[in-house]
Amino acid sequence: MTERSPAAIPRRVTIKDVARAAGVDPSTVTRALQGSERVRQKTREKIVAIAKDMDYVPNQAARTLVTQRSHLIGLVIPDLTNPFFADLSRGIDTEAKQHGLNVLIRNTDGNRQVEQAAIRLFVEMKVDGIIAPASRCSRKFYQSVSSSVPIVHVNRDDTEHHVCCDREAGTRAMVEHLIALGHRRIAFVKGPGPAAAAKYEGYRSVMAANFLPHGDELLLRFSGQLEHAVVLARRVLRLEPRPTAVFAWNDLCALGMMHALGQAGVRVPEDISIAGHDDVAVAAISNPALTTVHWPMFELGRASVTYLQRLGSGETPSRVSVPAPTLTVRDSTGQVEQ
Repeated sequence: MTERSPAAIPRRVTIKDVARAAGVDPSTVTRALQGSERVRQKTREKIVAIAKDMDYVPNQAARTLVTQRSHLIGLVIPDLTNPFFADLSRGIDTEAKQHGLNVLIRNTDGNRQVEQAAIRLFVEMKVDGIIAPASRCSRKFYQSVSSSVPIVHVNRDDTEHHVCCDREAGTRAMVEHLIALGHRRIAFVKGPGPAAAAKYEGYRSVMAANFLPHGDELLLRFSGQLEHAVVLARRVLRLEPRPTAVFAWNDLCALGMMHALGQAGVRVPEDISIAGHDDVAVAAISNPALTTVHWPMFELGRASVTYLQRLGSGETPSRVSVPAPTLTVRDSTGQVEQ
C-alpha cells in the first residue's frame, strides 16, 4: 500500500507575486497598498484589486522594519470586567481604525507589577504608542518609558500627557444634588489610584461650603473590586449616626452597595440614597435605576487616540476638548424623610 504524502501547505502570496501579476515593481505595490498619491489612481486601483484576488496579506513584521511603524496601539486596562472601560475602549478602537491602527489590550487587575510588565511588553513590540487609563504605576516609571514610546494617560492629570474631564465639576454637581434633597450626612467612597484626589476634593469643597460634616468618619475607601462594595455597605450600616446618602467612587461600587443593602432589608432610596459615578449602561436598568455622574467615556477614548497621534508625530499637543461630565438623576436618590 502506497503511503499518502502529507498535503502541501499553500505558499504565502508575497508582495513580489502581486508585483509580477500587476507588471510593476514591488515598491510600487507597497506604495499603492498604503494609498500613496505617488501612484496613479488607475494603477493603484488595479494593484489593490489584484492583491485582493490573490488573498495577499501584508507581512506585518516586514512592514514594521521598512516603515519603522507597527501600526499598533497598546492599551492597558486595570479591570476588563468594569463596564466603565468598555465605552472607553470602544472609543479608542473606533478612532484607531480611522488612522489605520490596531489596538492590543492587556488587563492588569489593578496590579502595578502586571501593569509595568504590560508596558514593557508593548515597548518590546515597538507599538506606535500606549494609552494608559487609570494607571497605577508611578510618574517616575512612566517618565523612564516615555523616551521609548509616546504614552497618553486617561483620567490622570498628574502626568505630562493626559486626556481628562473636569472630575471636580461632576462630583460637585452630585453633592449639590444630594444637599438639595435635604441630605446633610453624606458618606463619600474614595477609590484607588491617582485620580481619586480630584473627586474627593469636589465632595469636600461643597460639603465645607455648606458647613456640613466631611471628616474621616464619613470617608470610605474602595479597593476597586466588586466584592469590596459589599463590605463597604455593611460598614455604612454600622456608622452612628447613619448617613442618609452615599456617593460612591464609581457605578460598580454603587451597584454593589445597593445590592448588599437590599439583601440587608435596607430600602434605596427610602432608607438611604445611593449615587454613583460614570453612568455605565447597566446603571439605567438597575433596580432602582442609579443616579450618577455621566462621563463621556467614548469621547475620552477617541480624544486619547487623537492626542497620541499628535504626540507621536512630534507635536507638543494642546489639550483635546472633551465634553464636561453631567448629572443624571434617576431613582436611587430621594428626599430625606423628616
